Amino acid sequence: MSEFRRQHPVAAITQFLAVLRQNLVPIVIFVVVGSRNTDQYFFYFFALAIISTLILGIVGWFRFSFRVDGNELQIRKGVFVRKELFLTNDRIQVIDITEGLLQRLFGLVKVEVKSAGSGTESATISAITREEAEELRRLLRSNGVVQLEDQDAQEVRIEVENLSWKLSNRDLFLAALTSGNFGLIASILGATSGQLDQFINEENLEYVFGLIPGLGNISFFLGIAILILVVSYIFSFLGVILQYYGFEVEKKETELVITSGLLERKQTTVPFNRIQALRFMEGIFREPFGYGMLFVESAGFEQKGSEKSIVLLPFFKKENLETFLAEFIEPVQDHKKNISPPERAFFRYLRRPSYLIALSTPVIWFFWDFGWIFFWFLVPAVFLGWLRYKDAKLFYNDEELKLQYRVLAKRTAYIKKKRVQVSEYSINPLQRRKKLSTLVVTVASGAGGRAFNISDLDQQESERFILDKA
Repeated sequence: MSEFRRQHPVAAITQFLAVLRQNLVPIVIFVVVGSRNTDQYFFYFFALAIISTLILGIVGWFRFSFRVDGNELQIRKGVFVRKELFLTNDRIQVIDITEGLLQRLFGLVKVEVKSAGSGTESATISAITREEAEELRRLLRSNGVVQLEDQDAQEVRIEVENLSWKLSNRDLFLAALTSGNFGLIASILGATSGQLDQFINEENLEYVFGLIPGLGNISFFLGIAILILVVSYIFSFLGVILQYYGFEVEKKETELVITSGLLERKQTTVPFNRIQALRFMEGIFREPFGYGMLFVESAGFEQKGSEKSIVLLPFFKKENLETFLAEFIEPVQDHKKNISPPERAFFRYLRRPSYLIALSTPVIWFFWDFGWIFFWFLVPAVFLGWLRYKDAKLFYNDEELKLQYRVLAKRTAYIKKKRVQVSEYSINPLQRRKKLSTLVVTVASGAGGRAFNISDLDQQESERFILDKA
């Protein structure tokens, strides 16, 4: 790959489709509004825009070339402004290989090379053969040599046996059933339903009430809420199936290779020396059955959107977690020291989730006769506070930390002390009176960092932990 080469011509089509997908909402609005105009010039203008986008895709493909020169990936691109990108292999964080529907038709893949300080889009090769992608990854990865980020900065050669773990179809189905994503989708659907005011008016409501005897305002809107939840649950179920179908983790000499996806098959590599922390999350629907989801916090890597972490295990039995970590990453150590919130912090944990309900319910009751019903939400809120108090724990020794805490889902973080970027504690005015503090441990994750915190620990215990870490 020492000579510059072009992508497969399919890259022109993928670039064209990517532009359409990124501007889908404006295009739909433009078509809906413009279709009301009987003037034929609108259709000429729309056709010209589509053709121009396709031509730009073709020109962009023609002016895009790449090569690997020594230990450096070089990319030339740009239609109107010529750009050159240089990525050295010691700065590369992750190499993703993805098979979209269009790439599969032609036996091609997309390669994303992600490096600290570079955007993922600028290091994307949209359409090359699988053989070229594997060769590219081989050239950009050192064979069996791991760069240790200790003070000694030495290199060692590690020989490991290749292992693999696959998500079974049964576990995939259970993961889809117990996914908590439907709450987010329901909120999006609920917000979208607010745009239907022109259809939900007094005249239309009276017509619907006349069709269904005994239907009133409360039962109607309750039915709408149930419908939104059912539809969002179906979307969530299908989303998990599409995302994690065929999920597999392979252990190589210097990295983990994660493969998943039904419609779009994606392969992500995670070098061992970039792993900063592991985070096991037990959702409220999975925790009763002893299952959870394992994430990797990797330095310099950031997923699309707001999520910074890499999914390592989408659905896994907690009791088998330490065995998996010992085989695929490294064993979890025994922790001789531990810290948990003192008894004087108990009522602070109980009160904290209840404040919003206690303050908002009287206001709702004032405007709605049945608003008093919201007082019953204090029971699960207090129960959540008790769970947070019970689960908040910090275990540590000279080399490793294990933080356990809960927001709604229970989270357990495994962190090597040498990977900690910042450890600090803070004291607010309400904590000062009871000599409590909030401990925060931050590691590098994505383009920024991932913070883990435990509230209302004894102030002296937090100080002792900071001194022990130092």
